[in-house]
Amino acid sequence: MKKLLIVFIGLLSFNNICAQKYTETYIKDANKIALDWWHQVNTGQYEASYNKLSDALKNSTTLEQWLNQISILMDEFGNLESRIITDTYFQSELEGLKDGFYVIIEYNVNYSKTKNHTESLLLKQNDQLQWGILDFNYTFQSLDDLIGDDNLMPLTTDDTEGLPPMKPTQ
Repeated sequence: MKKLLIVFIGLLSFNNICAQKYTETYIKDANKIALDWWHQVNTGQYEASYNKLSDALKNSTTLEQWLNQISILMDEFGNLESRIITDTYFQSELEGLKDGFYVIIEYNVNYSKTKNHTESLLLKQNDQLQWGILDFNYTFQSLDDLIGDDNLMPLTTDDTEGLPPMKPTQ
């Protein structure tokens, strides 16, 4: 009986170790895609960045719409000064979305025309095991519109309508 219990505990431990290894791999792979996508966005390679969007996002936004929206947005942000990852996590279930492999990445960002800028990316792995940008959100204060420190202007993409919050429900 003791041997059976030890084997059972050993199998559970092995399963948890393997699951953690895969989770770390998913986060690492999604992070590579996210960094490449942000580089494309921040260097004006908007068409290339469109190609990294998930099929769901591409189906709701044409290339022409994307090019127009992202160029206006990046002009409003200004030049990238720094981007620091503040949180990254894997989820297999998100409220309102089909089960799958999702990675959420949150950033603190400094652009030349904004203050208190945060960004979040939601990436989803497709059936071909490729990660794509499913959603992105941001909040910031515009330096042009600042009157005082209490003038926080949250802005988010229109593409998030109908999507659930990206924080996992506990």
